[in-house]
Amino acid sequence: MSESPVEKFSDKEMTITEHLEELRWRMLKSIVAVMFGTIAVWGWSAEMLSFLARPVGNLVFVAPTEAFFTRVKVAVFGGAMLALPIVLYQVWAFTACAMSDSLRRAAALIVPFSYVFFLAGAALSIFMVTPSAIHFLIAYGSSEVAPMLTVGNYVEFVTSLALAFGTVFQLPILLIFLQRAGLVKRTVLASKRRYIYFVSFIAAALLTPPDVISQLALGFPIVLLFEASLFVMRWTPDEPPS
Repeated sequence: MSESPVEKFSDKEMTITEHLEELRWRMLKSIVAVMFGTIAVWGWSAEMLSFLARPVGNLVFVAPTEAFFTRVKVAVFGGAMLALPIVLYQVWAFTACAMSDSLRRAAALIVPFSYVFFLAGAALSIFMVTPSAIHFLIAYGSSEVAPMLTVGNYVEFVTSLALAFGTVFQLPILLIFLQRAGLVKRTVLASKRRYIYFVSFIAAALLTPPDVISQLALGFPIVLLFEASLFVMRWTPDEPPS
């Protein structure tokens, strides 16, 4: 595979065609990274599926291909987690050409933290939120309405929740980057603190199943991440727009 045309972040102005070509190369590299990650974890996909299913025990499948394709989904999920640093780098590399030198350096520093925060959010979902949410939802069954979870629907529920938590945990990265870009100011965010708290718990209620434990498990981390962002922004000067 040949090298991308703008690997060294030249300040030369690019045409629309060149931007699209650059985007194509970055997306292709990300897809290949996820494919190799998927192949790497395929051998452990059965163990990964058993681990994810621990909160419910036995799962069933109702179509001949459901178990196989569910293992493929689990392998893709694990492969994506493994390849995420490469994907994040490709996103940064594509956008870096449009940044100033100081903003480019700041983005390069926070990209590794983006990966760590994503893993932290996904781990919180898998280890804490999913078990409590599943137990809450299953409790609505009865002797006449017995739960029989299919493996496909269950894995989709778990992975969707993990991706939602991982995405929400990007909040500090986003706020600090926007501050460095001169698009937001710490004083403005701090003055809107009460509204942001309210929106945080509304977002948590929308992104999680309808049980209080799951909603609080996401709402409080959002608030803590917001406050941590404000603290870090004290020592990160705003960069005025160029």
